[in-house]
Amino acid sequence: MSLLRAFLILPLLALPVLAEDNPLPPRPRPVVTEILTSEAARLRSFPGLIAARVETALAFQTTGRVASRPADRGDRVKAGDVLATLDQITLGEDVAAARAAVAAAQAQADLAGQSLARAERLNQRGVAATSQLEAATAQRDSAAASLRAAEADLLRAEDAARFGTLRAPSDGVVIAVSAEPGAVVSPGTPVLTLAAKGGLEAVIDVPGDVLALLPPDAQFTLRPRMGEGQAVPGQLRLIEPVADSGARNHRLRVTLQGESPTLRIGSLVMATLDLPVDPVLTLPQSALIDGTASVWRITGPDRLATRVPVTLGAALGDRVIVTQGLASGDEILVRGVHSVQDGQPLGERIE
Repeated sequence: MSLLRAFLILPLLALPVLAEDNPLPPRPRPVVTEILTSEAARLRSFPGLIAARVETALAFQTTGRVASRPADRGDRVKAGDVLATLDQITLGEDVAAARAAVAAAQAQADLAGQSLARAERLNQRGVAATSQLEAATAQRDSAAASLRAAEADLLRAEDAARFGTLRAPSDGVVIAVSAEPGAVVSPGTPVLTLAAKGGLEAVIDVPGDVLALLPPDAQFTLRPRMGEGQAVPGQLRLIEPVADSGARNHRLRVTLQGESPTLRIGSLVMATLDLPVDPVLTLPQSALIDGTASVWRITGPDRLATRVPVTLGAALGDRVIVTQGLASGDEILVRGVHSVQDGQPLGERIE
């Protein structure tokens, strides 16, 4: 029995030796990859706000108390309409006082002129001294200067009374009100803000990487963000030179090239950039092999790495547009591209 047991145990002892002679191949390491998808939606549609291209802050040209303000925020006005008035009683009193001052100065000037004529006659007869003639002359000149000053004050008072009515310089919509009746305003203090009729534009903020896709005359389609409404074409007018310091966005101003009853000042819109219908593919610049225009594409059930040449477009920050060589749905290696060989099997995907 002992001999039989020994014969049975010996083959079992040899199994580990056979296993060590034929080790299993190591499993491929997991890799960080990305599955390409079209970014057309992200690079095409942006929220925005309808605003007037020309906005004018209107103010009185004189100091006074606001007596009335017929126009309110949202009112549509025509050129020449009265928007606000100052207290005309106070302005009228100022004119009356200025006219009285002119009359008094005129009387003083007349009297000074008569005194000078009398002094001249007396001086010619040797009765009045030359010093008296000189004093009369100076008094005449002073009275004449006071008259000119009073006349200037009268002109200013009359101008103030004329400027006491604020009128619309053009057709438009009142979009802001800065002074209420009873408030005392100084010259140049804004009372209302008027958006000129026509010339509407959409104000939108876009990421900095989108600027590389914008031609100088980029075309947009503008639609209301809420509800249904007629779409209106628009054209890029201005890219503001200063970016938002927080979000790093750039502000665009797109001029509306049509009219829609649903697109008014303050309306929320969705601006869609008119790009080619082909999908826009981008990939991280870290996926490029040694900085060249080639990447590792993972193919087949064995997940083999295949080096694929690509045609690159504009850079979008840390990504770059791919125009040829890849398609939507392709899986590419984005980390560790320098440690992979062509045909090498790769492990499971890590996002």
